Amino acid sequence: MNPVMFFTGQGAQAVGMGKALYSHYPVVREVFELASDLSGMDLAALCFNGPRAALNSTKNTQPAIYTLSFAIYRVLAERGIVPKFVAGHSLGELTALTAVGCLDFSQGLHLVHARARLMEAAFDNMEVAMAAVENVSAEEIQGWIDNTVGASVWIANLNAPNQTVVSGTTAAVNRLAEQAQAASAKITRLQVSGAFHTPLLSEAGVEFARLIDKTELRAPSCPVIGNVSATPLTTTEAIYAELVAQMCSPVQWTRSIQYILAQGSSFFIEVGPGKILKGLMLRNSRESVCRSSETPRDIEALPLLEEAA
Repeated sequence: MNPVMFFTGQGAQAVGMGKALYSHYPVVREVFELASDLSGMDLAALCFNGPRAALNSTKNTQPAIYTLSFAIYRVLAERGIVPKFVAGHSLGELTALTAVGCLDFSQGLHLVHARARLMEAAFDNMEVAMAAVENVSAEEIQGWIDNTVGASVWIANLNAPNQTVVSGTTAAVNRLAEQAQAASAKITRLQVSGAFHTPLLSEAGVEFARLIDKTELRAPSCPVIGNVSATPLTTTEAIYAELVAQMCSPVQWTRSIQYILAQGSSFFIEVGPGKILKGLMLRNSRESVCRSSETPRDIEALPLLEEAA
């Protein structure tokens, strides 16, 4: 059975990520060396040694996760694991597009660097935050925003029926947190340095759109489920539109999973560091199987798990 591959987004980074894979698989070293040559950054040192503050800076986080996630994909491809669908969470969408041939690695890395710089610059001298709100519906959260909290906070990610991420100014997120606590909802601040997927990125989005317009895209080798539309992106025109809209639009992760499940898929691999998307998969579908790929042990087990799925 061909798995669905989910590509990790920002927030999954941790000092030490990818170190065991780098030691175990020559292709991982090749990808990191290429990325470092193209970017002028020692991405292996950044991933393995940090420091944490540097790794958590958007301009560094996004190229690091993109490089590691694509390196893991290359390992899976060498093992003959071919996806039926791919999807990436926010940043991970660019990795997914690279994996299925819409972009070559150098094009993708160039776009990721530009995206990260634009997103970080957009929040210079701004107090912004993102937070995951659990155990309350997105509709209720939107009601708080419309009726109580006020402007400068938006729904950024619809991750699961019981998890929604909000994004905005720190003051507005704090007001929403008070509302969430009063409603006995759980709220967790995210490890990011911006208020992503909001209108606060509109100017950065315009600049990124100019870069996209200059980028030659190719049709994907398998369907990419878009963050914005939660439907397959099968043409270059659809992918251009997705990339232009994605930076400022909410990530429709729950709808993306619902679409994939409706196609009969039940075996998933999270491609990248951490287990965030595996956790979200369990929140969306207890019946499905989602496996991680962040260690050699994870990857060596995958063919047997795939056969059993």
